[in-house]
Amino acid sequence: MKNLGLYLHIPFCRSRCDYCGFYSIGRKPTDRFVEALLKEMEIRSPSFRDSVCDTVYLGGGTPSSLSEDQLGKIFDGLHRYFHISGNAEITMEMNPCDMSDSYLANAKSLGINRISVGVQSHEDRLLSAIGRLHTSSEAESAVKRAYRGGFHNISIDLMYELPGQSAADFRKSLLRAVHLPISHVSVYSLILEEGTKFAQMAEKGKLLRPTEEESWAMYQDMCRILPHYGFERYEISSFTRNGCRSRHNQKYWTLADYLGLGPAASSRIGHKRFTVNPGVRLYEKELLLGNLPGEEVENLSPKDEMEEYCFLALRRKEGIDLADFRTRYGADISRWYEKPLAMLKERGLLKEEKNHLFLTYHGAALGNFVFEQFLLD
Repeated sequence: MKNLGLYLHIPFCRSRCDYCGFYSIGRKPTDRFVEALLKEMEIRSPSFRDSVCDTVYLGGGTPSSLSEDQLGKIFDGLHRYFHISGNAEITMEMNPCDMSDSYLANAKSLGINRISVGVQSHEDRLLSAIGRLHTSSEAESAVKRAYRGGFHNISIDLMYELPGQSAADFRKSLLRAVHLPISHVSVYSLILEEGTKFAQMAEKGKLLRPTEEESWAMYQDMCRILPHYGFERYEISSFTRNGCRSRHNQKYWTLADYLGLGPAASSRIGHKRFTVNPGVRLYEKELLLGNLPGEEVENLSPKDEMEEYCFLALRRKEGIDLADFRTRYGADISRWYEKPLAMLKERGLLKEEKNHLFLTYHGAALGNFVFEQFLLD
């Protein structure tokens, strides 16, 4: 049977964070939404009878805004309509405010074996400034509570380059994080997504960002402190210890098949990518009438795939496997990228070793520039 990743988008939040560009709405999920999601599972699943889901990921939004009963119904549906592997990695994103003993115990009983907690910062003033509703101590308590409750594969998110954040602030967050009972850290710099409050503030010149020097100091601290405490950097934004890499995220980075369910969820199956249109009400209406919701479909050309393969492989520690590239695309990578490769190697941004091409320390810091060189005219 083929392996398949399954992603469920739960687009509900208590309130929208000022930086978030993902589709979500500020209210709790309703039973009507759960009913529609189950209907989507029922309609789509026959196309995947020959697939086994070895990863399941509940993202958002805030999946932990689902009630215990709603979460139970969703998992009943998953097992009814899909073949979930007995050793599947099943991840759920959680907000510290939702992580009561009861909620965690219910999640564990349903088979969730990995949680991702949106900690973001260990400075309360920064959490407040970006629109988070929890405090630093609440986030730490929630992570420790989850570990005591039997979750031993816990990831947290941290952010840097936040408005008003100093290098010392970020260093404190890193040092607090490494002493939590976690196995994974995802570290993201602030990106100004179109339509967010922060993007609007930046356009008006009202968003105070750290200086280039402060941002570089934060980046260097991330690269120094996390490995010092046993966290391996296996992807540009991802660090793990005890070998607990995110199996689901690796599907995205290796062009593996994954199916997305829910409003605004994306899928990639073979050479096709499709994204469900956002809009909870229309999503519910169509599915409860027995129709699939509208979606945007993109058929990936060989050029599109080659570019994407290079971007995503270079994000990973292992980089581009040159033998695999040759097998996929029928020729050495130099056929398409001879000049960019020479320039990037000369600048010390790319290195070739043991038939792999990967980012250097400085190349990872300038990742977007490197990736741009792999766009084909």
